[in-house]
Amino acid sequence: MFFFFLLSQLFSIPSQEWIPYFEDKKISISYTSKVCQDNQNGFAFEYYVIQVQNLTDQTLVVNFNKSPEENSKEEDLTAFVLKPKEVKTGSCAYNPVKLRIYKADRRRNKTNKAAPFVLSKISSIEVN
Repeated sequence: MFFFFLLSQLFSIPSQEWIPYFEDKKISISYTSKVCQDNQNGFAFEYYVIQVQNLTDQTLVVNFNKSPEENSKEEDLTAFVLKPKEVKTGSCAYNPVKLRIYKADRRRNKTNKAAPFVLSKISSIEVN
């Protein structure tokens, strides 16, 4: 019995740890890293995947920029609606609300420095 427990611990998939980044009375933002593989095209990119949680009983419009304030560009602006207590989580799959930020190229023949995780101009507005 102990042997099976030990094997299950050795081969268990590690859980994704979310790193808290921002929190106020309305929203909580966390992130983690995830490698997104496209085996058919030979790509392997690592992204910061973002999770945003509505902490209120109100519908919110959440806005933030996925770059430092001094380098902010219009294409980095992200805006979306969160229902009361809703949680939105980014992924490798296509989504119009891209809750991910490029971190690094993870193909074997590539060596590059990982980009830092930075958001700016974070705001949330209650809507009726």
